[in-house]
Amino acid sequence: MFLGLGRLLLLIGSIVMATSQACAIEIAYSYFNESITVSNQDASVKRPLLLWIHGCNQTDEKFVDVTDIVEKTKHLNPVIIAPYQVSKMNLLKCWNFASSEMQKRDGDFMQVIDEVKKHIEAGEVDPNRVFVGGFSSGAMFANHLALCFPDIFKGALIHSGAPFDVTGSMTIDSARTNVQEALTCAGENSSSETHRLKTLFYIHGKKDKVVPAFMGRNAFAQSILYMDSLDDRQFNSSYKATHLIGQDGYSVRFADGSSTSYIEIENMSHRWSGSKPGSDFSSPSTLSSIDVFLRLTDNLR
Repeated sequence: MFLGLGRLLLLIGSIVMATSQACAIEIAYSYFNESITVSNQDASVKRPLLLWIHGCNQTDEKFVDVTDIVEKTKHLNPVIIAPYQVSKMNLLKCWNFASSEMQKRDGDFMQVIDEVKKHIEAGEVDPNRVFVGGFSSGAMFANHLALCFPDIFKGALIHSGAPFDVTGSMTIDSARTNVQEALTCAGENSSSETHRLKTLFYIHGKKDKVVPAFMGRNAFAQSILYMDSLDDRQFNSSYKATHLIGQDGYSVRFADGSSTSYIEIENMSHRWSGSKPGSDFSSPSTLSSIDVFLRLTDNLR
C-alpha cells in the first residue's frame, strides 16, 4: 500500500495518461450539513462553507465520516461540500495533481470553484468565510485551490500534502522557485486589495512514507514566500515572527494579520491526525488537526 513518493508519482502519472485523455474532466459532489440549523442562531446569518477533499482510495462519504468534520463543526453550521473523484478519471480515485490542468486558474479541475460560487451567489454562504481542506492528493488539490484562488478562500487545512506543482517542487529550492507559478495562477487576485486568504495550515506525519514529511515542509516553506508576497506584493521578508505552536510546529505571521503554520506529528504515518477510529488512514490518539484549524481561524471567521 505504501509506495515511495517517486514511484507513487510515476504510477499516478501513468494512470492520469490512461484515464484523463479518454474523457473530459468530471467531478461529482456530495453535500453535508445542508439542512442542519443551530439553536438560537439567526437564520438570516450567512453560513461558512467548507470544501472537503478526499485522498486516494477514499470515498467522499468515508473521508467526511472519518475526519469527523460534521460533528466537530456542527456548532458553526457550515455548508460542507465534498467533491469526489470518479474512477474513470483515476483508477485509484486520486486527484490528478500531476496534470498541468491542476496548475491553471482556468483549468478543468477548477470547476469546483463554480460549485462554491453557486452557494455564495444564492445568498446562503458568507463569501468571507469560505475554507478548503484535504488529505494526501486531496490536500494537494486543496493547496492548489487556496493558492490559485486567494480571493475565494479565507483559509486551508493541508493534511499530508505537498507544494504547488508537486512534480517540480521536490526540493525546498525548487518549491521556493515555484512560488511565482502559484502567484501567476492567482493573477491579479493575489493583490492585497482583493485577497481574502488569511490562514494556511500544513500538518504531516513524521513517519509518512506515502507522501514523505519533507514534502509538507517544502509546502510550508513555499507558503511563507507566497504569503510574504500576498500581503504587500513584495518578497521582502515582511513577516514579523515565528513561534512554536506545538511539537515540531511553527507559525509565521505577516503584516496584514495572515499566517501560515506547520505541525509535524511524531510517530504518525500517512494518517489523518485526530480522526475517528476504524479506517486505514485514522490516527485517533494524535492531535486533532481540525481543532487546531478551528483555533487558527477563530472558528471559521
